[in-house]
Amino acid sequence: MSLSRARTVTLPPMQRLAAEHLGRSLRESVPVTIHGLVDAEALLALRAQLVAERPQGPRITLTHLVVMAVAQALRRHEALNATLHGREVTLHGAVHAGIAQALPDDTLVVTVLRDADRLDVDTLAATAHALAARAAAGRLALEDVQGATFTVSNGGALPSVRWTTPIIPLGQAAILGLGAVHEAPAVHDGAVVVRRLLPTSLSFDHRFVNGVPAARFLDAVHQLIAQPQRIRLGSGPKEPPPC
Repeated sequence: MSLSRARTVTLPPMQRLAAEHLGRSLRESVPVTIHGLVDAEALLALRAQLVAERPQGPRITLTHLVVMAVAQALRRHEALNATLHGREVTLHGAVHAGIAQALPDDTLVVTVLRDADRLDVDTLAATAHALAARAAAGRLALEDVQGATFTVSNGGALPSVRWTTPIIPLGQAAILGLGAVHEAPAVHDGAVVVRRLLPTSLSFDHRFVNGVPAARFLDAVHQLIAQPQRIRLGSGPKEPPPC
């Protein structure tokens, strides 16, 4: 029986650009990853409620709700909503959330939800779906992929995937990776029960973000996921509730 012949393929332009940026980020940054695990039962219940209440509205996903929690937490933890340029750190007043997604050919692209901290849940979901559709059709504009101040990457499409070590986008302070929601024993109200848990991985650039503020930010995100009634789902006040 003959062996299959090897073949050589050319990287697509988008993948070549991603390879250049991610390679440069790894060479220049000092990446550290901390891992967490959070009870996602309440957030999943909220998602189900929102979907039931909006049969004609945009499909709201777990990722959309996590992005809302992240955007709200970033308003109180500005060191993570930052970019580094040479020796200068820019602490951004707005949260432009990057969402990493795989295209049909497995190319990775990050689309940008501008002012994510000021969007209501329906607008955020509709905008994210529109960006994803343009990405799949190869019709992204430069403004769709530039200017993110923080990135979220959901690697949990496969049920066996738990924690990752996501690569920080070039210049950004951090990226949050999500694993697969899974059932596991957990202590809830003083009893050991089966709960749906969400693994998280926060990679941050230790050159300008230290471990303590990074851990505090991740804990704030976890608190919002576990208590999603604290997530501001509507367009609302400029100052978010404490995280």
